[in-house]
Amino acid sequence: MKLITKLILGLGSIFAIILLLSTTLFYTLTEQNTYIREIVVEDHEKVMLAESLKNHTSMIARETRDLLLLEGDEPRVAEKVVSIRETIHDKVILLDTIQQVSAEEESRASLSSVRSLSNAYDDMIETVISLALSNNVEEATNHLLSDNQELRRAMIAEVDVFVELEETKMLSRLAEAEMAYENSVRFLVIFTVISLILMAIITYLIIKNINSSINSVRKVITSVNEHSLEELPRIEIKSKDEVADIAIAYNTMADSLEKISKQEKQFAESLKEENWIKTRFAEITMKFQGIKELNEFGAVFITNVSQFVKATYGVVYIKENGNTLTKIAAYASDDSDVGTKKIHLGQGLVGQCAADNEKMVLDALPEGYVSTRSGLGEGSPTSLILLPIQLEGDVVGVLELAKFEPFTQLEVRILDQLTQSSGSSIERILDHMKIEELLAESQTQSEELQTQSEELQQQQEELRLINEQLHEQFKQSDEKKQELEGIRKDLEEKNRNIKLGSRYKSEFLANMSHELRTPLNSMLILSQLLSENQNGNLTDKQIEHASTIYSSGKDLLELINDILDLSKIESGKVEVYPEEVLISDIKAFVERQFEPISAQKGLDFSIRVEPGTPSIIYTDDQRLKQILKNLLSNAFKFTSEGKVELYLQNGKEAEGIKVAFSVIDTGIGIKKEKQQSIFEAFYQEDGTITRKYGGTGLGLSISRELSELLGGRIEVESIEGEGSIFTLHLPDFDKGSEHVQAVLDEVAVTVEEEEVLREVQMNETAKVSEIERANFNDEDTEKEQLQNKTVLVVDDDMRNVFSLTAALEMQNMNVLFAENGKEALDALQEHSSIDIILMDIMMPEMNGYEAMQAIRENQEWEHLPILALTAKAMKNDREKCIAAGASDYISKPVNMEQLLSLIKVWLHK
Repeated sequence: MKLITKLILGLGSIFAIILLLSTTLFYTLTEQNTYIREIVVEDHEKVMLAESLKNHTSMIARETRDLLLLEGDEPRVAEKVVSIRETIHDKVILLDTIQQVSAEEESRASLSSVRSLSNAYDDMIETVISLALSNNVEEATNHLLSDNQELRRAMIAEVDVFVELEETKMLSRLAEAEMAYENSVRFLVIFTVISLILMAIITYLIIKNINSSINSVRKVITSVNEHSLEELPRIEIKSKDEVADIAIAYNTMADSLEKISKQEKQFAESLKEENWIKTRFAEITMKFQGIKELNEFGAVFITNVSQFVKATYGVVYIKENGNTLTKIAAYASDDSDVGTKKIHLGQGLVGQCAADNEKMVLDALPEGYVSTRSGLGEGSPTSLILLPIQLEGDVVGVLELAKFEPFTQLEVRILDQLTQSSGSSIERILDHMKIEELLAESQTQSEELQTQSEELQQQQEELRLINEQLHEQFKQSDEKKQELEGIRKDLEEKNRNIKLGSRYKSEFLANMSHELRTPLNSMLILSQLLSENQNGNLTDKQIEHASTIYSSGKDLLELINDILDLSKIESGKVEVYPEEVLISDIKAFVERQFEPISAQKGLDFSIRVEPGTPSIIYTDDQRLKQILKNLLSNAFKFTSEGKVELYLQNGKEAEGIKVAFSVIDTGIGIKKEKQQSIFEAFYQEDGTITRKYGGTGLGLSISRELSELLGGRIEVESIEGEGSIFTLHLPDFDKGSEHVQAVLDEVAVTVEEEEVLREVQMNETAKVSEIERANFNDEDTEKEQLQNKTVLVVDDDMRNVFSLTAALEMQNMNVLFAENGKEALDALQEHSSIDIILMDIMMPEMNGYEAMQAIRENQEWEHLPILALTAKAMKNDREKCIAAGASDYISKPVNMEQLLSLIKVWLHK
């Protein structure tokens, strides 16, 4: 039986057991679920209906009492009568519903009693209603007081009896369900244990059967290491399953391995012979490398070849004049005819070998064919071989060898290789000899030309030098041109990347500004309104909470500004406005800012100016104050007792420093290894989960960047536990610095842009304040300016709409709103009384720019005031809004005082 068949039968049996177990479990759970559903749906439903019946009865009594109190108010009496009768009708429907779902005799008997009491109670209520409608209120009241309570209590008591009866039945059925559940669990446990035992037995039998077959194969395979590759063991085939297929495959593989092993052995022997031939060939050819004379080559060649094959006779012939072979060297033979003996092609065996370009081997030479002599005697070789010496298939010579025993195949092979490769050496030597002859002939001619050459050489040398100079100049010019072209391309690519990165960063900052300022706008406006408590309906604690929310929102706005300001500084987009700054003004600014803080924390605070310190420094006043404010804020934050001091002194003239501002504190200090890390963005010295000191970690990072922007630097000296000294070394600002020429491509508005916008808005506020002071004297009169004015708020964020609506309605204004530009145009068509529009810029379908352009295209709305409000504030957004048709511009979060001032300005223009 195949293994797959065994596995399918075994796994199928297990699957069948699991399926049966699952079906049993599903059936049991279904039965339990049905039983529980009957308890919950039927019994619980009857209890809930009974409770609803009690509630309807109580409601009828309450409505009847209210009816008797409405004496003289006929419309409301009629409405109340209809309500009572509808409730009575609903009660009757409830009784019918309970009757339908109650099948038990005991329940029906209890319901019959409830229905009779309910009918009596309904008749009594109808009597009361009739008396009330006939204006007999007193009699109706007496009737209600005398009969209502007794009948209602009796009916409710009977309903309680019904509820108790149903609850008792529900508990009984629940107990039965629990018992059935326990029996089901017990059955499932037993059935599961039996199933697991059966599955374990089936699995064991399958594994045992497969394992025995595999073990027999494994024993043979593991014993392969004990046999040679030429005599491998074989597996005995006892079954017809996959293991038998493996055994057959192994036996086939063993046959192949034995065959391959024998082939490899033969190949190794042939490879050994080939290596020996190549080694001997290399040894021989190395001996006649570099020889330049043909006779010398012949002597070396025939001597080494003859010795190698143990020949007793050898001659080398070279082909000359196309059809003649000349003897150039001999081995163990008479060499008196070397260079003179000539053999024509086809003459004798040597000539025929050259003519046919074929090897000749003769192994049975006759006695006396050729004689080999030594000092002791002489003999005749029995074997002769003639080989053509070739070059690219052409015969250039013949090699003739003879010896006493036959030439072996290895010797013949190596002789073939030598004769085929030595043709190039012969050709090389012949070419060299021709060159020597030509050189000899040319030497005479060169001597004749030498005189003329020497005369021309001087001129050529001069021309060469001039040509080299011109070539070098041209080469340098070309290299510089290529280098400049490469630099230009690199700069263009970097410029494109910088612009692209700047645009992406600008968009990111603008979007982040919008996403953060939008919810802040609502929070600040609503918390400010609550803290003002204009309606006087808030407690002191609630006002304090609202003030805390407003303060937290302002802190969050400052954090947003810090992040945007840091991004702007890092991207080199900050303008510097240097001016003459008085040290006395700096001192006064610091005193105003930090004396209240020192008094609150109980710290000694002093400002000490060293005699001789310059009274004026040329720098950016705003940036200098921002740096000092950050340094002093950190000093106060990390100092719980002791003192904080600002010390001003002369700078180091050798380094170009004019003034040094040192902030000294007796706070917690900074570890030496962390004194550089504190200047990194978002770094916290106290960076644990249970931080004692708050803050974002941006103050020092911004201060360092601003100090470098002003041409200075910040140094820190600190001892942990004793305090710190932060020193700002500041020179006079260099008017020619690159920082003055700031690049202000579209960057999200940070602190600077908002200050510019606030200045414009404050100017408008000042104008309206003058108008108000001239014409109005109190707050009530100011509200009259906006009273009954209609404002259209266009914004897709309902949080902003809600906060602006609440603030404007407190000024007695009528507020309409639209979620996009299209709805705004529809609102203007429907309401001709709109006095002013507050327009958000970023909206779906039709944004603020498109909406304002569409409004201005209509002559009817040409002079309607439009104030643009947006949280995505860009550097040129004010100009874009004005160009699109806005009357004025204000950024979010909105300062309500500024907004109201602008509204008053444009409503009075």
